Amino acid sequence: MKRKQNAFAAFAALGLFTFVGCEQKLPSPTTATDKSTNITMDDVKRDAAQSMNTSTAYSQQAKDRLVRDLQAQMVKMDANIEQLRLKGKDLTSEAKANWEVKMAALDEKRKLANAKLEAVSESTSEAWSDIEKGAKSAWEDLSKAFQDASSEF
Repeated sequence: MKRKQNAFAAFAALGLFTFVGCEQKLPSPTTATDKSTNITMDDVKRDAAQSMNTSTAYSQQAKDRLVRDLQAQMVKMDANIEQLRLKGKDLTSEAKANWEVKMAALDEKRKLANAKLEAVSESTSEAWSDIEKGAKSAWEDLSKAFQDASSEF
């Protein structure tokens, strides 16, 4: 019986120690100022520099992709314009005069689109997005002029 009492006393003591020793502790509340004390100005500068580098790299990739796309489109457009020139060789006087006016307008739009393409190509990765709008607009004008000229002939 004494053995049972000792076992019970040991079990009760263990339970008491566990209960007292395992007091539930709530985490202390943190405030914005507590969190910010762990962040230094060096951290901010490092993260800002990394963000800037990533942004610049993304912008450069987008610029390069636009330049490649516009150059490929320009090659196709040049071939289409050349085919249109060949078609216009055999036109009669009145039709030929109209054709020459359309081709002159088309050539001007092509020169403008090519100049805009070069401007995009030569721009910095930070400034190219402003130039991009002009290049796309010039390309749309060239495409429209080509459609006008080719639909008539």
